[in-house]
Amino acid sequence: MAEALVSTLLEQITTITCEGALEEMRLLNGVKKDLRKLKFNLTSIKALLKDAEQKQISDETVQLWLDRLQEESLDMEDALDEWRTVLPYRPTDGAENASFLQRKVCLFLRCFSFHRVYRYHGIARNIKEINERLDEIAKDRVRYQLTDTPSRLPKRKESTSFVDGSNIVGRDEVKKEIIGHLLCGTSKEGESCQTISIVGLGGIGKTALAQLIYNDEEVKQHFTSRIWAYVSDVSDESKVAKRIIAELEGPDKVAALQLESLPLNALLERICQSIEGKKYLLVLDDVWTENDEDFGGLNVTFKRGAAAGSRILMTTRKDIVSRVMGSSHTIHLETLSQDLCWSILKKIALGERDQKTCEDLTPVGLRIVKKCKGLPLVAKTLGGYLQFKTTRKEWEDVLNSELWRMDVVHKDVFVPLLLSYYDLPSPVKQCFKYCASYVKDDCYATCHLIARWKAQGYLGFNDDDASLQELKGFEYLKCLEARSFLQIEDLKPVDGQYAQYARCKMHDLVHDFALFLTKGEFQKVEVSKDDKSMKMNSERTRRHLVVKIARGHCFLKSISDVEKLRSLYVYGYNSRDGVINDGDLCNLLNEARRLRVLNIMNYGSSTIPEEIGNLLHLRYLHFPFGFHLKRLPKALCRLHNLQFLVLYQCPNLERLPDEVENLVNLTVLCTPSCSSLTCYPKGVRRLTRLTQLVGLIVRVDRNDPQEFSIGDLANLKQLAVLSMKMMGNTINVEESEKVKLPNLQEVRILVNEAIAGANEDTILESLNMSSVPRCCFDTEFFMTSRVSAPRNEYQYYGF
Repeated sequence: MAEALVSTLLEQITTITCEGALEEMRLLNGVKKDLRKLKFNLTSIKALLKDAEQKQISDETVQLWLDRLQEESLDMEDALDEWRTVLPYRPTDGAENASFLQRKVCLFLRCFSFHRVYRYHGIARNIKEINERLDEIAKDRVRYQLTDTPSRLPKRKESTSFVDGSNIVGRDEVKKEIIGHLLCGTSKEGESCQTISIVGLGGIGKTALAQLIYNDEEVKQHFTSRIWAYVSDVSDESKVAKRIIAELEGPDKVAALQLESLPLNALLERICQSIEGKKYLLVLDDVWTENDEDFGGLNVTFKRGAAAGSRILMTTRKDIVSRVMGSSHTIHLETLSQDLCWSILKKIALGERDQKTCEDLTPVGLRIVKKCKGLPLVAKTLGGYLQFKTTRKEWEDVLNSELWRMDVVHKDVFVPLLLSYYDLPSPVKQCFKYCASYVKDDCYATCHLIARWKAQGYLGFNDDDASLQELKGFEYLKCLEARSFLQIEDLKPVDGQYAQYARCKMHDLVHDFALFLTKGEFQKVEVSKDDKSMKMNSERTRRHLVVKIARGHCFLKSISDVEKLRSLYVYGYNSRDGVINDGDLCNLLNEARRLRVLNIMNYGSSTIPEEIGNLLHLRYLHFPFGFHLKRLPKALCRLHNLQFLVLYQCPNLERLPDEVENLVNLTVLCTPSCSSLTCYPKGVRRLTRLTQLVGLIVRVDRNDPQEFSIGDLANLKQLAVLSMKMMGNTINVEESEKVKLPNLQEVRILVNEAIAGANEDTILESLNMSSVPRCCFDTEFFMTSRVSAPRNEYQYYGF
């Protein structure tokens, strides 16, 4: 994560200095020098980060060094973000034609605004102080012997073909299916060999299944030759070739051949000679490479040099490897049932104990096994750990502990996941870690997840490329899904992309792993008693906080140490009073001014405090189920960085402020199920960066001077998703003909009774939307749809 953060900082510094921002601050001595020094330090540190991130696994002092670096980097990012936000200069249409004297006078007046200069001094002082601390961090790299050559990653123990089949349970059906593919006599035309891939999360049992199949008696009799090759992260084709030759010809003959001195071509020739005319089974265990050229020679050698019916069986964590290797069959290995996990844990933990002890410990064990969530590796690890716990109290301690805090889990379970994590591109790592902010077993919308990544700056900070950032977010989703870190549900691809309403979830063990990686950066608390205050755990600065309010309780009156929070999620169900009122929220907003994401479910007051306008870093604002909310303060419209505003099911919300047009960076505006809203303000037409507009109320019978009208849609050319309620008895043709939305992919139209009788195709044609790929029509009383629509608008758009 540190590497991606440092890269983003360097990009921001470069952009700021290129935008002429330094001219704005020319009166502040030393700023330019501090920025140059900052850029030098960050560039020097960036070259060492891969080495540091790998050494931190075994060296706690390096981990502390990285923590310090991340803390200072996040503070610096906030300072630079504040700088960019308060810059007053925004080119206008006639700016380039202004005289030199006019521009100088304007610049003079801007620079001598007392408030602005005062604020600039504060930012500059903050940058200087952070830079001094960063300078010390940069010097410490020598102490920790960090280099620009990354250390070796932690190695998974090398697998072999030997296995005790009695310890493997629950894989009979999938074993039978794979053996059926191996023994089948047909191959693709022109090929003598097929590849079958077993894909799944680290620890799910891919290697154990391959070992079972390799040692099956029917398989042994069917193939003339069987070869086991452990690959892992080796991308050196010669190394893999030597391992295969050792399997084919035995260690004594290999020593005589002096393989170390042979080039790759000679090695492949040797393999050809050894398998010629034979029907072989080659098992490639734990393949990582996504480059089809890495094993191109071996692939050709095995597919052309052997008898028909030969097979390659491969295990991998990544779907893309299966595709690159040209697999004819891909088997995605599923988790085990809880009963099967219990049979594994019970055999190891209770196997040698007397009946009375087993009867005493079994009820606790049956609850502990739920932590396994279907992964045999976790069942084996916990079973081995419990094997040495003799009392019920010790077993209950394990039951009540968080899995991600247990040392034995770090050592035996998380190491395989660490290999997958370090294989991620640097920017995707921080996106993965942010998923720790979600609740276990929660299924969440991909569009919200991407919006939150974007709000944190993980998809880049250039606001001009909003659509490109969203595409990047979808690519990161695919990357995480391909490595089994995320499971995408309700997936309906359109043009190769996820639909806006696709949802995803994370396996509980992967969630625990993400929490482990964050090292306490995320905190989750539950208010289930009459607590009045809460002190944040001080072992590390918390940046993200999730507060769950139990039924019948309300938010805390005060929370300490929240000034550096970047995300706050408050949720719970208390429909009578709401989970937090305006007074408590006001106190919180006065402290937590660095928030970038604010999500409050079931807000308990009629308005949001004016202090919301002080959150200049805020990008994401979500108020679902705000049953008491009636109006938004004008101060909210000072949030020039705000990108995502969703007010779902706020039935008493009366109107949006006219000043909403000032939210110039807004890309998503959603007000579904806000039944008291009767119109949208005209100023929404100025929000030209909008890509999603859900719950729009549009006047279609005329161009109203105060209300958003159908012709105003012509300004919103970046819209991809649109849901709107049509107001008026007829459609004004002159106004509707202005609408041309070239990027529109989804539209949902709610029509009133007066228009309901019109032909749907006629309505779409009059709105220039007949070519939109996905369309739905609703009325107050019935719905007919051209696609299978979900149950409600909230579900439809993935909120």
